[in-house]
Amino acid sequence: MDHRMRVNPAPVYLFLLIYTCAHAFIPGADGPVSSQEALEGDSTTLLCDSTPDTSNDELMLLVWYRNNAPIYSFDARIGAEWSNPHFNTTGRLVADLNQQPTVLTIHHLRADDQALFHCRVDFALSQTRNLGVNLTVVELPFEPFFMDELHNKVDKKIGPYHEGDTLVLTCLVIGGRPPPRISWYSGETLVDASDCDSETPDIRENELYLPLTRENAAALSCRASNTRLAPPVIATLEVELYLPAYNVSIHFVEGTVDETLQVGKPALIHCQAYGSHPPPDLSWWLDHRHLTQHSNQTWNNKTKAATSQLMLIPSVVDNGATLACVATNTIMERSRGSKADVITLNVTYSPIVEVSRIGDGRLNEVVELDSLHLECEVRANPPVDRFMWYFNDSRIIAGSIWGDEVTSHKLYIEEATRQHAGRYSCAASNNVGETRAEHISITVFYPPECTERGIVLVKETLHCRVRALPAPDTFFWHVQPSGFDVQHLTTGSAILPLSQITGPLSGSLKASCEAGNGVASQEKPCEKTLSLESLRPQQPQQCDMAYEYGEFQMRCMPVENATYYEVSVWRMSTTNTSLILERRGSMGFGSGQAMAQGGAAWLVRGGLGKLKFGDEAGASACNRYGCSRALLLRPTENLLHAASPPWWHFLLEKDVGISLGAVVLVAVFLISTTLAVRLARRPRSKAPAPVIQVLQLDEVARDYLDNIGEHKVHASCSLRSCSSAYSDNSTESAPPVDRRRKPRALWDQWEPPPDVTLTLHRESAV
Repeated sequence: MDHRMRVNPAPVYLFLLIYTCAHAFIPGADGPVSSQEALEGDSTTLLCDSTPDTSNDELMLLVWYRNNAPIYSFDARIGAEWSNPHFNTTGRLVADLNQQPTVLTIHHLRADDQALFHCRVDFALSQTRNLGVNLTVVELPFEPFFMDELHNKVDKKIGPYHEGDTLVLTCLVIGGRPPPRISWYSGETLVDASDCDSETPDIRENELYLPLTRENAAALSCRASNTRLAPPVIATLEVELYLPAYNVSIHFVEGTVDETLQVGKPALIHCQAYGSHPPPDLSWWLDHRHLTQHSNQTWNNKTKAATSQLMLIPSVVDNGATLACVATNTIMERSRGSKADVITLNVTYSPIVEVSRIGDGRLNEVVELDSLHLECEVRANPPVDRFMWYFNDSRIIAGSIWGDEVTSHKLYIEEATRQHAGRYSCAASNNVGETRAEHISITVFYPPECTERGIVLVKETLHCRVRALPAPDTFFWHVQPSGFDVQHLTTGSAILPLSQITGPLSGSLKASCEAGNGVASQEKPCEKTLSLESLRPQQPQQCDMAYEYGEFQMRCMPVENATYYEVSVWRMSTTNTSLILERRGSMGFGSGQAMAQGGAAWLVRGGLGKLKFGDEAGASACNRYGCSRALLLRPTENLLHAASPPWWHFLLEKDVGISLGAVVLVAVFLISTTLAVRLARRPRSKAPAPVIQVLQLDEVARDYLDNIGEHKVHASCSLRSCSSAYSDNSTESAPPVDRRRKPRALWDQWEPPPDVTLTLHRESAV
């Protein structure tokens, strides 16, 4: 049977009206009542259980009431269906009696459809059944809107604020039945549900006091809800909140092994900062030094992450340095808007090595027999696992002069010797590489010591030959001329001029020297006895003999290194077996013609007095160290004949001379006047030219005479005691000789001349 058929409602309506008046339905007394909600404009389904309690019973009548007024009925006896035309004006009631429980659907609900609905079911045998449904028609509210604390309407966005500020905002909702509940949400988190009625009718509000933090910085939403049948009516407001980055992290991308860097090897490093609003400025700092060479940062709006890349080429000094990535919100104050991540760099590198000396004194100097302690100073990452030492670029092996410990970072030499002087360096290695240090030079100082030559006589200076390091700066001399006391002298160099020694130096000289260099005293002095004969002048080689001014004269060319000259006369002994020194005198300087040069030259001359047949005259060059061998000249017969006296020479004898002198005096007195005038006008006769004869002895005769002079001549004496004074070696001429008077040779009063070194050199005048 089709229960959706339309039937004539009049009889049924009259029946239901009479029946309803006679049997009024009282909810709660006649049957259960349930609640049901439906949205305005939507549909709702009312259920009624019309199943008989027993199988032999059957449905007779089903009626639906709204607030006790029938709106629909179905008479099973005749199969008639009826609906109230005032309620069902648009045919919005639809019944479905084929399913159990039966269904009555009301479409296009209106606000006045909110009422108490119940159904009445009559059976043939069973008792009448009543079921009530309290229908609530829900009217949704309008979309919420916002007002700030100044009662200004806010739309879409509010702010900006800083973290910690308090947001004051009011959400208002118009309409809604039943009245809606208003709640505030930050994202999906409920932050406030304390709504209330507004002073304006039909408006509800919720005023929010919200301290702003990162957690509630998501978009705020105001939700109005008065039913579970529909989602809340939501209005969203974006809060602009300035926030610093809450998470900054540094991580290595490439160029590292287990986050360990290596010197000189580029490494790519990323820095990411999350949660900053607006996007932060990322900066890199290495030990508080700002790094500007990095890539431009990027921003991911979805993840709210800023990223910056840094290409770092680490150096040795970067090991242990702090690398920081700082995210700064430039809108905020730096103290509030900065967040950083800091890591400590682990940079590996081969050892950096330097040799140093431990202990007192200078770095490169050590005194012999003192200890030498060298250390290999190393900086390395990872630590050094092996040390090696080198001496003069050769690796030091344990043993010999080095000891046993030569593989540690220290090299210890207990007693340094000269063998240890040289260049030292060390090498260190780790798993990155091996490095060798620059060498340092070690100088071993030692006290002076005498060399094989010891003391050497060079010209007129003594040289003390010693070896020492550093070079000596003080020399202590002990010199003793033969026959005299020891003299103690101190010099600042290794040379001692003989001029600083007082006393004669004609024989040997015993000398010793000790040097000092500030390290230690010389343990054993240098000693030597020196002969000074080599410092005597050479024998004169160019001499001549002449007779003039009433005596024999010896003239010689000057000799180098001679300070004075001596002339001597040697006479044959009575036995005619040897020459005996007759007399000795000094030679002075005079002017004359040099035979070899043919021009003016200074000559050394000395008077010899009277010479006889067999006599010889000698000339010696002398200085403070002694005289040379004498050059002996023998006058020739012609020279002796020219010097022989006239026949009247006997008158000059002593007795005859006195007698003749008296006679001459008487005669002179008588004729003095006449003879004086005539003699004054009488021209003088010129002296006859001197006859010069030079005699050169051969080598055999000279050696013979030399031996006689050294061993058989008893009248000779030392140069110091037999020399006479003479003029120095100035360039002035010798005083003129008075040709009218015979020069007198004072042999007995002659003294040695002072030490004069002649620098005048002449060739022989012979």
